Amino acid sequence: MSEGYFKRLTTECGRGWTRFWFAPSDPIALGGLRIGVGLIALYWLATFTPDLDRYFGAHGLVPLGTLRQLEEPTRDGNRQTAPEQVREAMPREYRFSYLDHVRSPGGLLAAHLAGMAAVALFTCGVFTPVSSIATLVVVLSYLHRGPMLTSQVEPLMAFVLLYLCLGPSGSACSVDRWRKERRTPGSLPAGSIGPLVARSSTWATVSLRLIQVHLTLVYAMMAVGKLGGHGQGDNVWWSGMGMWYLIARTEQRMLDLTALHQWPLLVHAGSYAVMFWQAAFPIFVWNRLARPLMLGINAVMWALLAPILGNIPFAVMMIVASLAFVAPEKLRAVVSRRRTHEAALPAKAAA
Repeated sequence: MSEGYFKRLTTECGRGWTRFWFAPSDPIALGGLRIGVGLIALYWLATFTPDLDRYFGAHGLVPLGTLRQLEEPTRDGNRQTAPEQVREAMPREYRFSYLDHVRSPGGLLAAHLAGMAAVALFTCGVFTPVSSIATLVVVLSYLHRGPMLTSQVEPLMAFVLLYLCLGPSGSACSVDRWRKERRTPGSLPAGSIGPLVARSSTWATVSLRLIQVHLTLVYAMMAVGKLGGHGQGDNVWWSGMGMWYLIARTEQRMLDLTALHQWPLLVHAGSYAVMFWQAAFPIFVWNRLARPLMLGINAVMWALLAPILGNIPFAVMMIVASLAFVAPEKLRAVVSRRRTHEAALPAKAAA
């Protein structure tokens, strides 16, 4: 091989890397993600409201003093004498939560309502550079104050919110964009749809790429967990009984599908379908031709699994996060078509 080959190879790889991470892109996907994740976060916070003092109060299920006793072995000075699993845990002393400083039930309710207001502003795209950071702080504060209350949805919500703080998530489908266009009349190109128009941004690409890479790693971890065994005695998914394991659980499921024990082949087919889907998604979703098919399968599979898992927010969050893979021009075409249709309705009524 000639010296020119390696020079061309490194040059093309560098260009591809730069194009992948830093080529400016339309931030409309970030706007859709902001709305979807914001609504999920609002619902998640609202579920705490009836039992707010019981969960996070000074004399609740896990008082702050008890939580600090549990975290004591994870502190840097005590890690050498702690068990191995404790030594590997992240010290909670680095996990900030403003709820640690709220003592009275009235103050807790006020802090809760203020947090929900911040998330609502973020969802609507109001003062997004500030409200996005505030929303991340709110979510992390609840996670760090009540780690025993978390499920699968909270880590997903946290990393998507973090990456949305980096990109211009308020540049499309937001009140911020609408207000900016109201202040600069005549700045829109002919035929454009006001609040939906946004300038391409490098940071939009960085934010979307981080969400995409992180999400595919989540699917890869799910697949590795199911493919880890090699036989019936090692892994229920390899034996085709993985779906039955989910169906037979009584503590979370929303539908009783235990009648499917009469059709074991259907249960086996469902188990292997889940394995194949979660193993194929992080690979084929990067292919532009296969991407629409994978996103469609992904939405259908989570819709089917949601009542079996009993964790609707988690399933919805996985579908919402996959919006990061939808081409911005597709999203803009869909939303613009809808807004054009809505704008035409008054004209038809007047005629």
